[in-house]
Amino acid sequence: MTVLELIRSATTVDQDLRRRPELRAAGTGALTALAGLCAPVVLVLLAALAVPRAAAGVGESIGAGALLWLVLGGARLDLEGGTLAFTPLLWTLALLALGRCGARRGLPRAPDLRLQGSWLGGYAGVGGVVALLGLLAPVGPDPLSLLLPLVVLPAVALVWAHGLPDRVLGVWERAPVAVHRGLVPGAKGALVTLVVGSVLVLVATGINVARVLQVHADLGAGFFGGLLLVLLQVGALPNLGIWGASFAAGPGFAAGGATTTWATADSGLLPMVPVLAAQPQPGDLPWAMSLLVLLPVLVGAWLGRETLVWVPRLAATQTKLAVIAVSVAVAAIGVVALDVLGGGSLGAEHLSHVGAPAELLGPALALELGLGALVVFAREWWVLRR
Repeated sequence: MTVLELIRSATTVDQDLRRRPELRAAGTGALTALAGLCAPVVLVLLAALAVPRAAAGVGESIGAGALLWLVLGGARLDLEGGTLAFTPLLWTLALLALGRCGARRGLPRAPDLRLQGSWLGGYAGVGGVVALLGLLAPVGPDPLSLLLPLVVLPAVALVWAHGLPDRVLGVWERAPVAVHRGLVPGAKGALVTLVVGSVLVLVATGINVARVLQVHADLGAGFFGGLLLVLLQVGALPNLGIWGASFAAGPGFAAGGATTTWATADSGLLPMVPVLAAQPQPGDLPWAMSLLVLLPVLVGAWLGRETLVWVPRLAATQTKLAVIAVSVAVAAIGVVALDVLGGGSLGAEHLSHVGAPAELLGPALALELGLGALVVFAREWWVLRR
């Protein structure tokens, strides 16, 4: 084929894409998925080739990288006798941001449902091939959980890029006023709760940095393996932040069959993850640990002040209380939803239940955030009454 024929062929393809924009949308969706896939595959491949102890071949390494991409999107892996259900939320957010960028660049400013469906189809198509590549690894993904990385995540990225469909917007417009005013401050409250919990984790890591570095050195992961391990732990900081928030709120968290609360830290078999060495040593904890409950109460006070900004100052008391109740509920449910998405299992037996207990964390946060918000509300009510 001559150069002239190649140019004509490329021109023909370009004209076809212009006449059929859904093909361009599908291609952009596929390229977006491939862009997200490259980093985990390359890192796992480099780690496998550079780590002296690694025995995996190139095919298994590519399969492991493909599985890692699926896990970052929320997929669960079926292990022998257990499940790996732990999604580093920060990297999930990175994939979501990448999907938003791909949807904005590959679709018109106001795409119709047909173009959005084509983009989503291209993304999911590549994801299906990735799931097949994952079969090259020793473990495989749970089929039902593949809906999260292949459908739910790109769909949320589409909404983030181009907004909700008109039908959904119509339903949202009919929602109560309290929901409209309480949603945004509630979402901010969930984010602040995660930040507070993450700060607790960073403080604990700084205090016990010697133990953390010792575990990291004992793994002998090499440069690329160590880099991959560090990146995964950084990506899991929001997950660990939920653990920290649960510890402050009272329910505590579990790791390796051991539960850590205000009162005590039990001993258990911990996975070889360096940052987990930062948790308290087994034994009774000082009573001052119970004062950490003031942290979610203070977050609730901030949430109450933030919520009242969205309500007219002279609005009825019932209106203010309704908006505060919505914002507190959204904050508590948001943290619990992230906890569920982040997962709670690293394997079988003692590692089958890891992290914060969602069924206890939600009510505890709602109570403590609500208490702090009500204190702020009561102060404003008293000032206006005078």
